[in-house]
Amino acid sequence: MRSTISVVTVTSILILLMMTSGTAFAVNFYDGARAKQGLYFLTYSSVYVADEVTDSKGSTSKSDYGLVKAEELLRFCYYSPDFVATALLPFDYMDIRSLKQDSSGLGDINLGAGHFLPFQQVDILPMLFVKFPTGAYNSVKSVNIGSNQYDIKPMVFLYKNLGDFSIDAVAKYFFRLKNSSTDVSPGDEIYLQCLLGYNLTDRLKLGPSINWMISKDKEQNGVKISDSARETLSMGADIYYRFSKVSVTFTYLYDVHAENSPRGHFFQLKTVYLF
Repeated sequence: MRSTISVVTVTSILILLMMTSGTAFAVNFYDGARAKQGLYFLTYSSVYVADEVTDSKGSTSKSDYGLVKAEELLRFCYYSPDFVATALLPFDYMDIRSLKQDSSGLGDINLGAGHFLPFQQVDILPMLFVKFPTGAYNSVKSVNIGSNQYDIKPMVFLYKNLGDFSIDAVAKYFFRLKNSSTDVSPGDEIYLQCLLGYNLTDRLKLGPSINWMISKDKEQNGVKISDSARETLSMGADIYYRFSKVSVTFTYLYDVHAENSPRGHFFQLKTVYLF
């Protein structure tokens, strides 16, 4: 009986740790493009909803999960001709109806920096982010907006202009460190994300987006938990419009395939302001 309770508790914690990281924003238009020198302020207003949770084979294991996660992410970026520095401050609300629990407040802060490689034909931007465990966390609760663990996130962005078409892509690797309260290591994650764009006008563009994530198995007390690796494949589209000093992007993604994960819908409105 004690073993069963332990497995259920660990599974619940692991799923919620995954969600905190997994809703990290997808690649958008011009994420890896060179920008004019200056300070930029960005907001990401997003909602992720999911009623299904899947097992290790991608089949639905729970159909009335009732997850809603809303986030207002504030981001500050500084661009020099080649150097980029950025800080991300998330404010989150998460509710899981089936568990009758919610959590809200400041989430896990990310700091990052990168430098463009000296290529003319294509923009390539390697960056390194660190996620700090600043979010609200209570080891007694199953629902937490904070993960109580650090992430180290190297990633490489690519942007290529092809006339009326464009390619935005990124490869990410998340080193996900141990949660000291639970002795759970949530499993490193690999992300591959790509967005194809077409310019309808000089200010309006749109295109399809695809996002793939796969993780390693989780560990507790240094012991690997078998069949705990997660995978999601999400597909959707972005619509972008540029005003004189403000640009907006709407993103929609649906999890067409998921293993050991919630399967749901992601909506995001991104706004970029140039000071």
